[in-house]
Amino acid sequence: MILFDYTKPKMIVADKGKRIRAKTDIYRESYTDENGIQVPEQKPYYATTIFVPDNFSEEDMNNLYIEEE
Repeated sequence: MILFDYTKPKMIVADKGKRIRAKTDIYRESYTDENGIQVPEQKPYYATTIFVPDNFSEEDMNNLYIEEE
């Protein structure tokens, strides 16, 4: 993934054939919590381009996002 810092707003673009997701956005199966409420399945949100704020750095990109096949 590449951070384009010369655009306004800055943007992160995935390499060809890959996609980007937040490191904290993980797959979770559906389950029933302690109150008997059914919690639905959670699927990660993937993108090929993400627009980020002007004060965003390459270090922030590596800490917050992960690139996958």
